[in-house]
Amino acid sequence: MPFAVGKQAIDFLIAHSGTRRNLEVDFFGGEPLMNWEVVKQIVAYAREQEKIHNKNFRFTLTTNGVLIDDDVIAFSNREMSNVVLSLDGRKEVHDRLRKNYAGEGSYDLIVPKFQKFVAARGEKSYYIRGTYTHHNTDFTKDIFHMADLGFTELSMEPMVGDANDPNALTEQDLPVLFEQYEILAKEMHKRKKEGRPFTFYHYMLDLTNGPCIYKRISGCGSGTEYMAVTPWGELYPCHQFVGEEAYCLGDIWDGVKNEAVRDEFKYCNAYAREECKDCWAKLYCSGGCAANAYHATGSIKGIYEYGCELFKKRIECAIMLKIAESEEGSE
Repeated sequence: MPFAVGKQAIDFLIAHSGTRRNLEVDFFGGEPLMNWEVVKQIVAYAREQEKIHNKNFRFTLTTNGVLIDDDVIAFSNREMSNVVLSLDGRKEVHDRLRKNYAGEGSYDLIVPKFQKFVAARGEKSYYIRGTYTHHNTDFTKDIFHMADLGFTELSMEPMVGDANDPNALTEQDLPVLFEQYEILAKEMHKRKKEGRPFTFYHYMLDLTNGPCIYKRISGCGSGTEYMAVTPWGELYPCHQFVGEEAYCLGDIWDGVKNEAVRDEFKYCNAYAREECKDCWAKLYCSGGCAANAYHATGSIKGIYEYGCELFKKRIECAIMLKIAESEEGSE
């Protein structure tokens, strides 16, 4: 992405943000550190514009860590409200898929960089984020490994892909994954009592307050209040739709022209799917991910059933943790 496109993306966001003051931008890829100077230029430009337009930008950087250096750490810890660092867990698990052009894994290179990066962030937010596949359905071992490395803010996502991919999760994996989420909840509870807690993204649950009802229904807001910008300035509902030409919304110069798709996403919510009608978890998942539904069923209003099963299990375990903490508090 050239700076001119990034600059116009910031202008587009400001121009279409209405009365909303807080605006969010995630530098995502590909690998944004391969275009680091442009990242810094875009941030500097946005900082200038937020003063003029009374806006407040919140930036996030998502990186595989290979190109992290002292400049990246210093700049990110000054300007990025959050950083997402990609680590799949144990060395053999991480290096299975995250290889360089020579076929070498990146674990040994990035772990010390991540540890240095996180140590320098102080109280600022970060996530160590991994992906588990059919080959590491014992993914709790990867989460515990990351916690033992000193990382306390963790996320681990299931792979979503073509069923013919050898890395794809299978129906036979589901019982194993359910058990893993229970193991994770119990270990988190144990470690918290021992004074060495860590946060797991999918277990972050507020039973007393939490998101407003609008967000509970609409979820991420893809295609309406959230969009992806390609290096050429095209607009898509989210990064997972990039390349699906039917879902190109327009571009950052002429704005949203594909109003039919935008309107379709307006009604992509917890109440737009018949299958969600009687589901106890619908106001936690907001109907699920539109991109996953589309790739599984051909419709953004479809249901990615595998993902539903995993999501409900995660929420069940998150509630279990809350109850356990509540009972200890009452004692």
